[in-house]
Amino acid sequence: MNDLFLERMREMLKDEYPAYLEKLNDPARKGLRINTLKITPDDFFACTNYELEKSPFAKHGYYANIKSGIGFTPEHMAGFFYIQEPSASSAVTILNPKPGMKVLDMCAAPGSKSTQIAEMLEQEGLLVANEIHPTRSRVLLENIERCGSANTIVLNNDPKDISKAFPAFFDMVLCDAPCSGEGMFRKEDQAVEQWSLENVQACALRQSYILEEAYKCVKQGGTMVYSTCTFAIEENELCIQKFIQEHPDMHLVPIEVDFGRKAFDFGCHTDYARRIFPMDGGEGHFIAKLQKDGISTESTVKLMQSQALPKEAKEFFDTFFVNQYPYYFVKNNKIYGGTQPFYEVGKCHLLRYQVFLGEMEKNRFTPSHALFMSAYTKFQNTINLEEEDILRYMRGEQLNLPCKKGWYAVCYHGVVIGGAKSDGTALKNKYPKNLRLR
Repeated sequence: MNDLFLERMREMLKDEYPAYLEKLNDPARKGLRINTLKITPDDFFACTNYELEKSPFAKHGYYANIKSGIGFTPEHMAGFFYIQEPSASSAVTILNPKPGMKVLDMCAAPGSKSTQIAEMLEQEGLLVANEIHPTRSRVLLENIERCGSANTIVLNNDPKDISKAFPAFFDMVLCDAPCSGEGMFRKEDQAVEQWSLENVQACALRQSYILEEAYKCVKQGGTMVYSTCTFAIEENELCIQKFIQEHPDMHLVPIEVDFGRKAFDFGCHTDYARRIFPMDGGEGHFIAKLQKDGISTESTVKLMQSQALPKEAKEFFDTFFVNQYPYYFVKNNKIYGGTQPFYEVGKCHLLRYQVFLGEMEKNRFTPSHALFMSAYTKFQNTINLEEEDILRYMRGEQLNLPCKKGWYAVCYHGVVIGGAKSDGTALKNKYPKNLRLR
């Protein structure tokens, strides 16, 4: 462990420093969050036997004795839960988005906080999840689709592009900024090895830039949460203090939760923010909640112009969906559905617009995997598989199960995991090759 880092922690924690050192020798706490878009807590507990202990950081969050390979289980791939270090859920709990709100997650990969926001929005309102790094943005996209959100836009852009496309648009913005990762030392050896004071200072500069762009996206009267997974004062209290001094229309608001502790007081009410140390049952987090002065006004962001919905797609939706999506968008034979209007995204690189339902191929509609994974609508044709058959399905095998011809949503414990097409004698497997078990 870097001596300068330890000296800084000793100065910060004072009498609690020995307790911190002791906790550093303990393994990191692992956890999961039940995804209520896909399954109720009662049903989750009825069909799983994981060793869980309730965490204080999120309504559906738990400490979990997770074993290697859990990410490849049918329960995970169907979206029953999201694997997440328990205290990492604290920022969204403090943000507290409500159904119907428009919310931005500015630095969203890998998607733990975006999927938590989506769960709390309950398919009402709009979530924009952005990630600047292309590879990480693809991971974000996978996680959003697995969780079943039908009202999420996934973008791959620099924060300045987001603020240009969505000026003063969002009721809430989460700015979970990249940081020096001091709170991840128990989880990631790489974070320990890469630590330096120069990196702390570089992160603080980058965080100020991201905060500035996030601020531009918040409506008057809106809320912003700034969070990091580091202990460094330069990246936390001092970063927020500087931001408030430069933006007199932004104010820190007290955070009333049962976890963590008050942040340090450097003026501008920085002690209203919240800190979590390993001694508090988590890893290491800082969360500040800010309010923007003023009264909210209507958005000036325009709607996208859709082509007509092809009759073949409409017929498929009429016969296969239990309930229709409120909105459809069609462009270049690709068809999207969603619970919100389709807003323009400017010059942003668009990875997903609500739900990619499928595309027209030779005057025939072919559904996508995302259509089946969406939790918005139930399906007319479903087939529920037991564990042995669901594992065969996840390996891409054909299932010799006679049933009526047509498309089916394949389920495990009643939760859809993918699609298949029957010829009357067998189910042709449509589980994506990149997701199949090896």
